[in-house]
Amino acid sequence: MSLASGTRLGSYEIVAPIGAGGMGEVYRAKDTKLNRDVAIKVLPDLFANDAERLARFTREALTLASLNHPNIGQIYGIEGHAIVMELVDGDDLSALIARGPMPLPEALPIAKQIAEALEAAHDAGVIHRDLKPANIKVRADGTVKVLDFGLAKATDPAGASNANLANSPTMTSPATQMGMIIGTAAYMSPEQARGKAVDKRADIWAFGVVLYEMLTGQRAFKGEDISDVLASVLKEDVRWDALPADLPAPIRRLLRRCLEKDPKRRLSAIADARLELDEHEAPAQVAAAAPASRPFVWIAIAAIAGAIVTAGGFLWLAAPKSVAGTDTVTRLSMILPADIPVPTYRVLGTLSPNGRYFAFVAGGEVATPGARVWVRSLDATAARPLPGTEGTAVPFWSPDSRTIAFFADGKLKKVPIDGGSPETICDAVAGRSGAWTDGPIVFAPSVDGPLMRVSPGGGDPVPVTTIDATRGETAHRFAQFLPDGRHFLFAVLPARSGKFDIAIGSLDAPGHQILMSAESVPTYVAPGYLLFASRNRIVAQPFDAKRLQLSGESAPLGDPTGDLHRSYFGGPVVSASRDGLLAYLTDPPVKTTLGWFDLSGKELGTIKAPEGQVTVTALSRDDTRASLSQLLPDGENHWMLGLEHGDLIRFATGSGKYVNFVWSPDGSRLAFANTRNGPEDIYAVAVAAPSVETVILKNAELFKNPSDWSPDGQYIVYALDSAKTGADVFFVPVEGDQTPRPYVQTPANESAGVVSPDGRWLAYQSDESGANEVYVQSFPTPGVRHRVGPGEVPVWNHAGTMLSWLDADHVKLWVADVRLSPEFQASTPRSLGVVPPNNLSWFLRSDFTRVLATVPTGNTGGPSVTVITNWLAALGKK
Repeated sequence: MSLASGTRLGSYEIVAPIGAGGMGEVYRAKDTKLNRDVAIKVLPDLFANDAERLARFTREALTLASLNHPNIGQIYGIEGHAIVMELVDGDDLSALIARGPMPLPEALPIAKQIAEALEAAHDAGVIHRDLKPANIKVRADGTVKVLDFGLAKATDPAGASNANLANSPTMTSPATQMGMIIGTAAYMSPEQARGKAVDKRADIWAFGVVLYEMLTGQRAFKGEDISDVLASVLKEDVRWDALPADLPAPIRRLLRRCLEKDPKRRLSAIADARLELDEHEAPAQVAAAAPASRPFVWIAIAAIAGAIVTAGGFLWLAAPKSVAGTDTVTRLSMILPADIPVPTYRVLGTLSPNGRYFAFVAGGEVATPGARVWVRSLDATAARPLPGTEGTAVPFWSPDSRTIAFFADGKLKKVPIDGGSPETICDAVAGRSGAWTDGPIVFAPSVDGPLMRVSPGGGDPVPVTTIDATRGETAHRFAQFLPDGRHFLFAVLPARSGKFDIAIGSLDAPGHQILMSAESVPTYVAPGYLLFASRNRIVAQPFDAKRLQLSGESAPLGDPTGDLHRSYFGGPVVSASRDGLLAYLTDPPVKTTLGWFDLSGKELGTIKAPEGQVTVTALSRDDTRASLSQLLPDGENHWMLGLEHGDLIRFATGSGKYVNFVWSPDGSRLAFANTRNGPEDIYAVAVAAPSVETVILKNAELFKNPSDWSPDGQYIVYALDSAKTGADVFFVPVEGDQTPRPYVQTPANESAGVVSPDGRWLAYQSDESGANEVYVQSFPTPGVRHRVGPGEVPVWNHAGTMLSWLDADHVKLWVADVRLSPEFQASTPRSLGVVPPNNLSWFLRSDFTRVLATVPTGNTGGPSVTVITNWLAALGKK
């Protein structure tokens, strides 16, 4: 139905046509009652003459009219078969894209406003279903208005859920050919194109398509007709190489997550996209918001007069508490003891609730015999270990700051900090985290499963959360209580592409709601912020603890160069006292050299490698290639390096974290685990095609750690960590029937399996005796077990005449002469040598004559604890 200029619809007078499409014709009109210009969309006869659909449209339009957001085109009302909307002047985003790729500073603010509009609609239960550049207006002042929210659903037959694509607003009936727009089909999600029911993830897909086209200036999915376009949506990937070469990695990862064809793997909430975009702009926003009269005060400990070196190895300056109303941010460093080994991963330390003590784990790796809880009073001159805490992991404080709870020996225990023996609270097979409120303790007792609650006085633990298997949840960890002492935040496993769903649980009910996604579980800090990790920095997000809702904008709190310690696994990265003192672990900037070392630790020569902090992740069997990881401020690069000619090939360009690398026998392929789907699935790439990843093993099992590739090329050996039996050794065929096969599966922990050069034997480590020892059994079918000696991480020499391993302190190498045929025999172990001192990574050459290692360059120091006072001033707050 076309309307002439001057035609009246109720109190609205038609001025001129604006455009037309499958959803109807749009006119500029004058609201004669309120004296304002409006837009009127008149529904096509196909919809207007369908009484059922018209009634549905009226009901849905009432819901859509309730949306009130600065980035959403407002619906004012209904006049017969027409809808009255806010008139938005400006260019369609499609016109801006037609001019070519948009610079990042221009594209990101637009994308952020689109995400904010979608977030507001999704929070109200409204899905757009037809997001495309033509439905997005950009005003001259840069304000974005998203139009036609929910009209796809409003005009859909009741219950149809787009089951007939001919009724989609992106296409019109083939019988009428009215307003056919081939390009619009390119914004459909795959599930939408298949005619399946859709949810908000369809909008997230369309958002990704729009952002891709903004950055590239070209269509994501093309075709000569609708069938070609839909086939492209369903089967083809976008051209990732069309994105700008200098596009920041977080934005590239965001696009990949939005454009996952499987909705289960797609970004689950547009709020996560908005946060990612917001954080990318946050440094400039904070700098602009901070008045010149409020300078940041960065205090280098080495330059502070009066700093002292204590007997405990700390360099410390007594820090004042946070003072409301002051302008100065104070950052002080507490260097961990140089003569006491500190763990390289997991949670290292935490402030007491009263802000007087700092507790940390030192003396060995977490949960190893040497590890103990150390406590440092902030007004004392030394740290001291707590007796009876050997083998500890993840300590946490009592509310009164007098007692520390910790995990050791398969138990949850507690010990007073002023002296006394530890007491067992309950069983915890492999405790992962805990939090102590004025009531019970909430803790994660094992690798998987829900959080449990138990009285601090002891008793039988009971579940306090429920695993939602329909969402793919496998474990809940890292409870962090909110101010009411009843609600708590926690991380949901598995992570996907480095981020965990963060949920809110309650002591009063087992259910939970997802609040956000983040790299670490947030810590709540008064007067109302959540602090968590984002791209190696601490981010502060306003949070209403009464309504349990996020609010406002997030902004970075840490050093803009990115200094946060990276060895966290979803746990909190910052701790806070009740009066607002903050503490978090930092790593100093490290530069490394790559080189060969003899077995006395002497450097024999350097090898050119990428700049910055680099680690060796695997050495090929013929010693000609190594895989390297290069640490970046916001992620990692991964390389394959030819040791003879220095050729350097970058691989691992997809999303997720890449870990546990093993070379194929001929050095032509490299296998690894990746977390992009949550579990650590196993993939492989070829040196000749480093960007093409083939799947070796993909299933719901969480922790799969490759350790070797059999000499015949048939199998990859890996360790699988489970709640029931701990770590076990498995192997999986590389081709054909890729069904995993258990090799050794006992209540003890077995890992680090490596196959002998003749393929007949497998060496591995096991803690069955209470400490790690090296064993050998026949392969692939285990037989008689041979104990070789105490230690871990075994490796065969290329001739199959020796087996070497590492001692428990990770310093000395041991070796035994071996015979592989007709039966396995091993000599008495003897010392082989030492690994390079202060190395970051190392691998033994296959002839056992030298070690390839990366070592820090210069005096880099170790991890330190940064303490912040008046931290709100870092956000421009008083």
